Amino acid sequence: MNLNSLRISSALELSGQSGVFSNQKFNSGDIVLVLSGRVVTEATRTSIQVSDLDHIEDEIGHYINHNCNSTCKIEGRNVVAARDISVDDEITFDYSQSENVIASPFICACCNKLISGKQDH
Repeated sequence: MNLNSLRISSALELSGQSGVFSNQKFNSGDIVLVLSGRVVTEATRTSIQVSDLDHIEDEIGHYINHNCNSTCKIEGRNVVAARDISVDDEITFDYSQSENVIASPFICACCNKLISGKQDH
């Protein structure tokens, strides 16, 4: 993975959020990002769950937004392309597919459901 393959952008300024966007094409199944950073045992607002007990506070992963029709999925410590990704596509994953419990549950902008963990879908 090229470290310049992703960028954090404030393109979502209307909603007050930042996002992660691709600077290159990825094919379905490609590793987009390897999560690293501080491992914590409880979900935080910015962590990504990587195993039954572990969550990672990743410097880039912190900015990856939820989407029910996501571009990526979490497989262990890898953010993997769930479909082909083009330049400028937002990198997203479905939080309810990887997180047992969401530290800050929210109403999804895609489906208008409460996203609070794996039990949602």
